[in-house]
Amino acid sequence: MNAIDQSLIDLQRWMAWAQSEPTREEVLWLLEDSDAGFEKDLAWEYFIFESASGDLVGMTGLKNSNTGNHALEVSYWVRSDRSGQGYATMAAAAMVELALTVDKIKRVEIRMDAANIASASIPAKLGFELARTENVAIRAKAHTGRELVWQRWLTG
Repeated sequence: MNAIDQSLIDLQRWMAWAQSEPTREEVLWLLEDSDAGFEKDLAWEYFIFESASGDLVGMTGLKNSNTGNHALEVSYWVRSDRSGQGYATMAAAAMVELALTVDKIKRVEIRMDAANIASASIPAKLGFELARTENVAIRAKAHTGRELVWQRWLTG
């Protein structure tokens, strides 16, 4: 929870789940829900640890979401004091590699609000193309209601 606590103001700008500080019970529920998704082969979420210090620096995941058939969505967040150091890019790249191992998956997507410039710099580095911009509900403090949808077709 320390990584969330230290980054809550920044997380609240972009993450719907961070609009209020999660309680210990809510974090435990999220971890249990994540574990259940993993066990059912529906979602794969991982902590990101810094190798030098062992510190938790964020999370990444691969899941079925709004992506449609034969597609998965990559997600990531990195704590504020470690942003800009390549952790999110490395994590997203690892999720693309994981997607290559999932049967029947043809496409991977990364979505973020149009105003989230730091997050939007990552997909192009990994061979994603901006597919479209969608109008969506505003779910976090800095959201504009315009979501960028990046996609990458997998060739295996």
